[in-house]
Amino acid sequence: MEKKLNEHTDIPAIEYFGKVISRKEFIENVYLWAKAFRNLGVKEDEIVAYYGPFMPDVCYMIFALNMIGACPYFLKLAISSKVLEEEAKECRIAIVFDQMWENVKGGFTKDKYEKVIIARITDAMPTPKKQIVSVMTKIRKKTQIPRGEKYISVSDAKELGKGYNGEIKAPFVSNRNAFITSSSGTTVGGIVKGVVATNETVLTQLSISDASGTQFFKGERCLNHFPPTAATSLNLLFSVPLYRGMTVVMDPRVEEKDFYNQITKLHVNAACSTGSAWEAFFNRLEKERAKGKEFDFSYVKCWVVGGEGTDSKKFQKWQNIMHELGSDRGLASGYGSSELFASACSESVNARYDFSKPIMSVGIPMAGITVGVFDEEGKELGYNQKGELWIRSKSVMKCYYNKPELTAKTKVDGWIHTGDLAEIDENGFVYILGRVKDTTLLPDGRKIYLFDIAHRIKEKNYIDDAIVLEKPIKQDSISLVAHIVWEKSVKEDEKVAYLKALVECVEQYEPGVELIAFAIHDVMLPYSPTTLKKDKNRMMNQLDGFVWIVDDQIQKIRFVENGYGLYEIEKSTLKCTLCQGQI
Repeated sequence: MEKKLNEHTDIPAIEYFGKVISRKEFIENVYLWAKAFRNLGVKEDEIVAYYGPFMPDVCYMIFALNMIGACPYFLKLAISSKVLEEEAKECRIAIVFDQMWENVKGGFTKDKYEKVIIARITDAMPTPKKQIVSVMTKIRKKTQIPRGEKYISVSDAKELGKGYNGEIKAPFVSNRNAFITSSSGTTVGGIVKGVVATNETVLTQLSISDASGTQFFKGERCLNHFPPTAATSLNLLFSVPLYRGMTVVMDPRVEEKDFYNQITKLHVNAACSTGSAWEAFFNRLEKERAKGKEFDFSYVKCWVVGGEGTDSKKFQKWQNIMHELGSDRGLASGYGSSELFASACSESVNARYDFSKPIMSVGIPMAGITVGVFDEEGKELGYNQKGELWIRSKSVMKCYYNKPELTAKTKVDGWIHTGDLAEIDENGFVYILGRVKDTTLLPDGRKIYLFDIAHRIKEKNYIDDAIVLEKPIKQDSISLVAHIVWEKSVKEDEKVAYLKALVECVEQYEPGVELIAFAIHDVMLPYSPTTLKKDKNRMMNQLDGFVWIVDDQIQKIRFVENGYGLYEIEKSTLKCTLCQGQI
């Protein structure tokens, strides 16, 4: 990476709230932080915990720790104190973002931490913006970080670096830990896992980007708005663009309005976010266009829909908007996982998909990636057959951090068992249908996939989006609830008939299940503010805000847990004709 940075010294490395950081300055700061960590006594193979977003000094720390043979662990931001303590139990040095201190202070005040470096969003900001943000931050949220020798600022840590004159670089060791990212844990009941990437893992992914014709070009700009907890952020939106001579435009704000402003105002050529984030972006974009605002996306080279992806109907709509606004390239679709240090499949300029299936293809395997679809017995399946997606590459993870049993289940004979249900067509395009465990077992012993039922609902021209989840109300029967979003053109007096039609549709498709309620969401399905993926856990735990049809009227209902793993339905005596937005 240092070699590549020196090849493109005329191109800025990072842009951060208007401050431009040169590649020369970037390298100097990496060495300074390497000296600082040496002076703090960080040893080879030591794990250093980090809790916070991406910022310039964090960029330097990443390579500085790698330079001295240590390994940063980027902890998931939505982690509980109990899980945090368990995951970071081997760490004695931690780096914490000051505005998130209240979330984790119980963990990082433990005696085991010898030093806690406090990072602030203003550390690398230009003046006067730095002063303005500092004042606003203090007004909005005063952090209660303890005082004392244990807690040091970024500037004080750098001063330690200036006083170090010993050896800096550690010798290369094969299979040494380089980075630990966090899996998203967004599936229902999913747990967060630390995913260990080695130096070989990272180097393989950089080679994959070269060999696959990734549309990242020297002198162009790539947006990074995700925290480094995500492998996509650390690899695809940070390491790869730096390696390929791009400028990383860094803005750690991830709310919907922030992503919209980043995309429309920063003029980035490359960006990647989840289907939910892009949906929110295009919803807002269409509102602004309706007001007469004009946009020019002719500079777009590689805007990628990743994460949970999207369906063909939405993608085609977004693609048409991109072309209307001057983009020849439009959007691309891709797929990756933390266990592969991000990228696995992508659409490329030489392999464009069609829209013949309801699910959007994630493209073809990238160079150096082998994929296959397998049944429950481990037999490889043919084209257009559903099975679990397995992936093999030199970029696969070393292991899950301190989870050997889970590692053994996921990494088998060099294959990563992704847990994603997929199929591959005759042209090599991969389609991710959902999670393998997103199933329910019928009384007759048959297994059905809930997303198949959701796809049937989404096929209706009056439905914009849908997710189907199980809500058991009695033993030996399968009862489901559908979370739906209406198409904008749907009129109020049409909704009762459409809801009844959906019940009939599900009954005809699968007589063994019963659709018992709808949760109707305004504009789009809810998504997690940290992962920007559809929040299935939140929808699974939702008890209020459901409706049903009684005497051709929409009636409010709610679910009550009875303590035996089942739910009871409470019905309101009031009829409700409002069906726009959550009730």
